[in-house]
Formats: sequence, structure tokens, C-alpha cells
Amino acid sequence: MGSSVAIFLTLLALSSGLIAAVYVLAQRLTPKSNHRDLLQGMIPWALKGVGVPIMVWLLMNVGLAWWLQPFMPQVQAARNGGLSWFPDFLEVLGCGIFVVSSYWASATLTWLLMSKAKVIDPEPRKDFRALCWTCFLGLIVPALIVLLVGGWALLGFAAAVILLPMAHYAPSYLHPRKVPPMYARAIARMKFGKYSEAEWEIIRELERCEDDFEGWTMLADLYANHFNDLAGAERTILDLCDQPTVNASQVSVALHRLADWHLKLACDPRGARRALQLIADRLKGTHLARMALLRIDQLPATAEELREQQSAPPIPLPALGDSLDQTASPSEPQLERKQAARLANSCVEQLKGNPNNVSAREKLARIFADHFERADLGIEQLELLLNMPDQSDSKRAEWLGLTAAWHLKYRHDTDSGRKVLERLLKEYPDSAQALAARYRLGQIDRELRLQARRSPPT
Repeated sequence: MGSSVAIFLTLLALSSGLIAAVYVLAQRLTPKSNHRDLLQGMIPWALKGVGVPIMVWLLMNVGLAWWLQPFMPQVQAARNGGLSWFPDFLEVLGCGIFVVSSYWASATLTWLLMSKAKVIDPEPRKDFRALCWTCFLGLIVPALIVLLVGGWALLGFAAAVILLPMAHYAPSYLHPRKVPPMYARAIARMKFGKYSEAEWEIIRELERCEDDFEGWTMLADLYANHFNDLAGAERTILDLCDQPTVNASQVSVALHRLADWHLKLACDPRGARRALQLIADRLKGTHLARMALLRIDQLPATAEELREQQSAPPIPLPALGDSLDQTASPSEPQLERKQAARLANSCVEQLKGNPNNVSAREKLARIFADHFERADLGIEQLELLLNMPDQSDSKRAEWLGLTAAWHLKYRHDTDSGRKVLERLLKEYPDSAQALAARYRLGQIDRELRLQARRSPPT
């Protein structure tokens, strides 16, 4: 009895291992996106190919009636001889389970390998055939030994000896991993100024991986910045954005880069606006579209305005400190009144299109205070900036510092300046402007005490 149970459990474990191995190999041979469909198909197939035959085999050897005897002779002899027939039944059942499972495993692996081989490209198919012949020639001798020892009942297991290694190594041939393109040679060529050779190196890599985003953008950058072919760069970017494998973020990056080239290389705000508008049209309702629209609002209207912005000298920034009430040093360039007026008008036009344009409003405030001697108008613009939501603490502290500086320097309003400095210390005590504000408040207190000592008593 004990040996029969051991044989049954051993054969049951081997059968279960064969079925599990087939399922694991089937998963490896199938893309991950189809694993759920594979599981839904394998369960009915296993029930039909393994469960039903085993159930039939069990019923055939139980002996349902006196006129329907067990199929296997040893079970029939034990039953008719009055002996305990259950141990013989377990051995026969275990052998049946193993035979059915091995045949099912071999048939399933054969079908999987043949179906996958039909849909691969010709080049990988040649390598796969070479793998199949290698496994067949290398394992035919062990398979024949199994067949000679066990007879035709082990034909399924003998076939599995060949098919299991074949299915194990097949995924690397059926689903070869794509090697990402390498652009080190192209970058090296560009560093040495060999741009034509760099172009061919990029094209050679793109022939292996036609949908590589980095390669196409590198090629467009080469056309724009080194071949002075902005039209070719634009065609490359637009063709790239039309590819189905390019995602929304990549479309946004590519078109923003195209807008930069229009501004930097061609001084063409309209071309930049056209590229950014493509983002807003293609990606409606996304944050990428909103960012593109915000940038469109900040673009100058004409090429002349763009050149003025690019050529404008820096505006001296007042800072809290010892030189707060002094005029700008002679080394700092000062804008002419006409030039300052043009810059102010440009800022006003930008604010008409987008009142929340922070940089334009801040620049307008500085022009009012530093070049038109209208500190009150500049302070009004700073107050509007302070009331804008979602501004960083560092910018708010900077604007409060400017407000205090202009009250003290231009309006000579010590009380208002002192209130703003105290507000700055209260709201942003850890900012860089707070340190200068403490020093300036101390300076104001010392000046007031000095004035009190000098003034005659009343």
C-alpha cells in the first residue's frame, strides 16, 4: 500500500510540474499585454486536454458494474481475486495522469512554438530554426532512450524532453530585445566640427530605430544650429510630432525647442508663436497647452520688439543697504528716456494681452521708478504683484524690499518705508531682504535719535 501511494504521489508531482512548466513557458512566449487572454484560454484547454481524459481513465478502471470490468488487467485481476485492489488502482491512475499530462504538454508546446514562429520576421525566424535543430539533434538520443525504456506510453514525455529546452530558449529569438541607438559617434563628430559625418551617424542609428525621439531631435538641432537650415529642422520636428509613438510631453518639448530656434536664430516671433500654437491645438485642455498659451502671451508682437528686448541694457536694481538713498553709480548704464518709453510701451502691450505677466509688470515698475521718477506708479505695480496668487516667498520679499527702497530713496517718505520694512521682517524674517531691512531700520532709528538730540527743546 505504501509503495503504491508513493508511486502515485511521485507521478502526480511530475505531471503537475509538466503542466506548470508549460504554463510558465507559454507566458514567456506571449507578450505581457496578452497574459490575461492566455490564462483565460489555458484553463479551458487544460480541463479539456488533461481533466477530461483523466476522468475517463479513472472511470474506466474503477469497475462501474459486473459487466464493465476495469480496463487495466492488474486492477481487474486484483478485484476478481478478492484482494485489495485500491493500491493497484492508484498505480494505474498515477500512470494514466502522467501519460495524459506528458502528451498534453508536448502537444501544447508544439502548437505554441509553431504559432509564434509564423508571425516573427524572417531574420529572427532563421535563428529560431537553428535553435530548434540544435535542441533536436542534441536531445534526440536521450529522448530515444526514454522511448525505448518506457515504450509508446512515454512518447509524450520523450517529446517533452526535446520541446521543453526549445521553449525555454525560444523567447530570446521570438522577442529579441531592441538595442537602444547610440549617438556617441555623432556627438564626437560634432565636437570636432564634422557635422556632415555626424548627420550620417545619426541617420545610421535612426535606420535601426526609426521612432527614437532623441535621434530625431538631435538631427533637427543639427540642421538648425550647424547647417543654418531652419526650414529643414522645422520639417523634421513636425514629422516627428506626427509619429504615433511620440507622447504628449515629447510633442511639447519638440515644439518648444522649435520655438526657441525661431526666436534665437531667425528672430521670428511669429514662427515661435505658430510652433507654440500647435501645442495648444494638439493638446487641448492639458497643462502643456496652458503653458504654451502663457508663453505665447509673453512673446513680443514683432521682430523689432524682440530685437529691442535682446539689445536692451540691464536696468539697475535698487537694493536695501548703505547706498539705498544714493543714485546709481556712473558705471551702471542708464536708459535714455525714449528707449525707456519704448520699453514701457512694450510692457503695457504685454500686460494688455496677459495682466498676470509677472516679468512685464515688474519691468514696468522699475522703469516708472528708476527712469521716469514716478515711484508712486512703480509702487502701484509692485502692490499688484504682491496681490497676485501663487507667487514665491522670495519674490514677495524682493518686491517688499523694492517698495521700501523707493519710499525712502525717491519719495523720502520715512514713515511709509519704515512700515514696509517692518512688514517685510514680520512676513519673511528668514529672507535675504530681511537682513538688509534690519540694518536699514537700525539706521533709521539712529538718524531719528540723532535728530532728536540736535533739535532744541521746546
